[in-house]
Amino acid sequence: MKNWAENIHWNPAETAYPETEEQIAGLVQRTRKSGRYIRAIGSGHSFTPLCATDQVSLSLDKMQQTYPASEENRAWAEGGTKLKKLGEDLFAMGLSQENLGDINVQSISGATATGTHGTGITFGNISTQIEEITFVNGKGEIITCNATDEALFNSIRISLGSMGIITRIKLCCVPAYNLHLEKKKERLEDVLNNLETYIHENRNFEFYWLPHTPYTQTKYSNAVTTAATHTPGWKAWIDEVLLENHAFGLFCRVARAFPQAAPAVSRLTAAFIGKETKVKEAHNVFATKRLVKFTEMEYNVPLEQYKDVMKELTARFGSEKYPINFPIENRFVKEDEIYLSPAYKRASAYIACHAYKGVDNTRYFRDLEAIFRAHGGRPHWGKMHTCDAAYFRNAYPQWNAFQAQREAHDPDGVFLSPYLRKIFGL
Repeated sequence: MKNWAENIHWNPAETAYPETEEQIAGLVQRTRKSGRYIRAIGSGHSFTPLCATDQVSLSLDKMQQTYPASEENRAWAEGGTKLKKLGEDLFAMGLSQENLGDINVQSISGATATGTHGTGITFGNISTQIEEITFVNGKGEIITCNATDEALFNSIRISLGSMGIITRIKLCCVPAYNLHLEKKKERLEDVLNNLETYIHENRNFEFYWLPHTPYTQTKYSNAVTTAATHTPGWKAWIDEVLLENHAFGLFCRVARAFPQAAPAVSRLTAAFIGKETKVKEAHNVFATKRLVKFTEMEYNVPLEQYKDVMKELTARFGSEKYPINFPIENRFVKEDEIYLSPAYKRASAYIACHAYKGVDNTRYFRDLEAIFRAHGGRPHWGKMHTCDAAYFRNAYPQWNAFQAQREAHDPDGVFLSPYLRKIFGL
């Protein structure tokens, strides 16, 4: 088996595709007795070995039902439900998620367990949309919890699959809405000078900086009551597949073959950025096609330190001349109360750095990670990093409280792979 980026490979001794919570409970109990461990896999979209195991691999692909909850603007989704399907199912019910990331291939349980996020300074990551959650713990017990059990709820919502198998999630949704998306080409200097206005006067704002250039692609999304526009299929294919994927993929292959050409390739990419607008259903605006494979490191930094981080980052690019042409993504998120959330107790900026598949990212990621960590950075749990338990213990004020909940629900380490044991310091 391998993850989406193909940088992690593993060979499980057993692969299970349960269809009910009771089947999962039985599998957990048998695995516990045998002394083995289980790792759940969603869509394999993490760049770290979170899913990797040589023992039991569990997929929830046969548990992808979405159905209304009894309360208004609430819906239940089974843990294996892919975000694309979830968006369509909710829209058919007259509902939408209030916010999403830019990829919709993950399962809802995998996306929330790793702290996946979108952008929008008034919105938390996807895990903050959870109102109630059901999971099978390491004792084979089926547990449902909500905010009335604060410690458990704030632990399980982002738990890296270390506390149990997430089988059902009740989401707090909003009435279905459309988004007006506007993409522009702007100078990085102007974006940073106007950042407070951009992030506070738009529902969703993010931007991509083109390395080795002064340019960015900015994206503004705002809710509208106008009907969705229907772009002709051929035009959508040209914009979203041919230009943003196939042409960009060709540029990346050139830069990989001739690393010294990376700055020129990045400048060429910037030349293709134009103005684009569209109105679509929210879940169809958030998601973008990703056909060009890459590795990724993403860090959360305190919003008040973001500009200093970007100043150091761009200066480093100027001095080191990294052979990187992949844009750097910048997003902004509200603080939350979840113990292992990178946005715990702080308004945050996320900076995502990518390297095209096959390009050596070692020096690039190492140098930028040093900048992020110097500013109190916390890595996205599904993205590459070199942090250890000592770093996490210092970075997360509720680290020990989370570990206490994890130990209570998985006393025998049924869900602990060697990778998790390493980052937990066990």
